Amino acid sequence: MTISINIFHADSLSSTRTFSPQLAQFGGDEMVLIEMQGSLEVEGNKDGQTVGKLRIDEITKKPTLLIGHHLLEGKLVNLPKPLAVLHRQAHGRSRTEDVEMEDDIRTLKVEAEWDIVAVVKRKMIFSKRPMPMVGKHSTASETKPIAQKT
Repeated sequence: MTISINIFHADSLSSTRTFSPQLAQFGGDEMVLIEMQGSLEVEGNKDGQTVGKLRIDEITKKPTLLIGHHLLEGKLVNLPKPLAVLHRQAHGRSRTEDVEMEDDIRTLKVEAEWDIVAVVKRKMIFSKRPMPMVGKHSTASETKPIAQKT
């Protein structure tokens, strides 16, 4: 089996590239992983809900994540090995092959190609216990909503 992987030059995609809402973008075109300890409990349907608000201090570059009334402090670290984010595209190119069976059934195979969307080189780690934030509200101008991965 041959799997096609398309690699695009960073300059050719910088103006046209848009990322999925489940992915966090740091700076211009850099994508980062978000690593958290524990689990998130969400009641009801999770699709399209905002998990929390991510804020990155411009001076110290220290990330904070506000989830409900809990504030998590994190740090930005380099990954030991970069990771590629791939997007699968099934193309219209298909071929029909004869399968030698009793009924001579024909199967349709669709060839898939993979596009490298981004290369992740850093991650935000939120490993400390959350601090309760009672009576404090964050303003919309300070924070960026983070969509939950489904």
